[in-house]
Amino acid sequence: MHRFFGRLSLSQKIVLPLLIVCFSVFMFGLLALGHWFTDSLEQNFRQEVESFAERVAQDFQYEQQTLETKIELIATQNQLNQAVEKRDQSLLLQILLPLKSVLKLDWVKIVDSQGNLLLDARNNSLYQVKILDEAISNSASRGAHLTDLLNVEGEKQVLQVVTHAIKSSAGISGGMIIGYSVDDTLLKKIAAGSSKHLIVLREKQIVATTLSTLPSSKQAFPSPDSPARRITIDNQNYLAKSILSRGASHSLVTTVLYPILPLDLARWKLWQNLGVLFLLGSLIVAIMGSLIARAITRPLKALTQIAQQVTHSSDFNLQASVTTEDEVGILAIALNQLIQQVKRLLVEQYDANNKLEVYSQNLEQKVRERTQEIQQKNLNLKQTLNELKLTQSQLIQHEKMSSLGRLVAGIAHEINNPVNFIYGNLKYTDEYTKQLLLLLQLYQKYYPNPEVEIQNAQQEAEIEYLIEDLPKILTSMKIGSERIREIVLSLRIFSRLDEAEFKTADLHQGIDSTLLILQHRLKAQNNRPQIELIKDYGEIPAIPCFAGQLNQVFMNILANAIDALEEAFEKELCAEPVIRITSAKVNKNIIIKIADNGTGITEEVRLHLFEPFFTTKPVGKGTGMGLSISYQIVTKKHGGLLECFSLPERGTEFVITIPIR
Repeated sequence: MHRFFGRLSLSQKIVLPLLIVCFSVFMFGLLALGHWFTDSLEQNFRQEVESFAERVAQDFQYEQQTLETKIELIATQNQLNQAVEKRDQSLLLQILLPLKSVLKLDWVKIVDSQGNLLLDARNNSLYQVKILDEAISNSASRGAHLTDLLNVEGEKQVLQVVTHAIKSSAGISGGMIIGYSVDDTLLKKIAAGSSKHLIVLREKQIVATTLSTLPSSKQAFPSPDSPARRITIDNQNYLAKSILSRGASHSLVTTVLYPILPLDLARWKLWQNLGVLFLLGSLIVAIMGSLIARAITRPLKALTQIAQQVTHSSDFNLQASVTTEDEVGILAIALNQLIQQVKRLLVEQYDANNKLEVYSQNLEQKVRERTQEIQQKNLNLKQTLNELKLTQSQLIQHEKMSSLGRLVAGIAHEINNPVNFIYGNLKYTDEYTKQLLLLLQLYQKYYPNPEVEIQNAQQEAEIEYLIEDLPKILTSMKIGSERIREIVLSLRIFSRLDEAEFKTADLHQGIDSTLLILQHRLKAQNNRPQIELIKDYGEIPAIPCFAGQLNQVFMNILANAIDALEEAFEKELCAEPVIRITSAKVNKNIIIKIADNGTGITEEVRLHLFEPFFTTKPVGKGTGMGLSISYQIVTKKHGGLLECFSLPERGTEFVITIPIR
């Protein structure tokens, strides 16, 4: 090996080790890159399976919560309680069959407090089977509230059920059980839009699946507490992850199957591409090695000849030609510098003395210029920091309002459905009550002398007072439900989550929804009377705007007005607090004025009112960002004006001008 290396030329001695090192690094880099990519692909697949399994568990939990909500909605109806007390099966069918169809239930069962069956309504798929529900039926008759999984005798079928007590004024009169089948349809609904499959097992038996063919009964699935692992079903490879769904007495295991054929194909494609890249890289390394050898040899020979001539002739005026900027060029420059070092030393010393004198003269001027430059940079940094703080606060406020809007819209949506249900049934309840009272009055008219037992029952029930008070109660319930609907509508209008960000909107509607949300602050408090609200609306058109952000502006200004009125009343400056809101169309602008007769503000405070972080409120009560963000929304987002006019102890008026686009 030593003899072989000694026979090589200089360029070969330099290039050959370099090629070996480059080739080795290239190979190890390709192998490491390939293994890293394949490991990353499989890890991503495993994470996706784990994430999807968590989503499936949440879907099963949501189905259970939905079932509990449905049974609470049904079991609390007075008409159902009366039907159970009377053991009126026809009335139970009349009440529950429509609800069973509307709520998409597979099974509804009613038992009395002794466990006797009053109603058992099932879907067609459950008519000919025996549901093993004896234990849960006994629990339901005692008023227990349970969630469980029931088996079907002789069938690979499972029901997700929930129980609820049916109560009357005398106590528990019975119990209700509702449920739905855990079948292929439910699994397809959960796995919709995904390439993954689901299998539900009960005691290692398959109950439902989204696979086209059932796996073998000997197929082993991972346990719920183990991570995702590979399994093979019908010659197809999957990543499998199991989750556990528990009931009061039984449990189900749901296994998520993710086909890993795309993973294997991606791996094969990756290694194939890496192989091509390896061959291409080897060819490039060989060509580059040959070119490097030639590029190094020629300039080194020329440099060696110049060095030999200088050594023999002692002519230090000779210079080596510099044709490259690589290491050989640097070596030629170093040789030229060495040749001219003596002559250059004297010149450099003379130049250095002159430069030192000039530098001494200009040093003070440079220090002053540098100081000014640093001061200017400090000012720029402070300005940038203030802008960053403002932007951060605006982003935080926007996120808070966005989260508040989503929360308000969600609450409004959740309240809207049961309120509509109650409001829609009040009309029929009123009609039925009037018919019953009319029938009772006819009985009193044509049978004025009933039996003693009936007379005693009338006295105990205070029938005359009941006839007079029951319509009033229904009227009050109708008014209350209408009030709740108005509040829900106002919450949805304020949140604006069901509309596009920039859309034509009625500003009066946004002001009214904001006022309804602040209604609790306008009412009389322990320390002040009710704030009088005067609305002097003009005729203004609906305009394109960011409605949700304008609602935020109205909220900030009205909340500040209420704070000012409370402070004025505490200082005995305002005996009758008033907020006046006016609107009008002037030329091509919408002008909205919000005025109060509160404490007012000084001119010094008014000049800084819309600056970020400026506040006159105590620590913990105000951030100084409300009016600043409102000013940005009106001026920057809508191209309008936000102005404030105020006198101390006289009140404050904000004027919002929005151009009609």
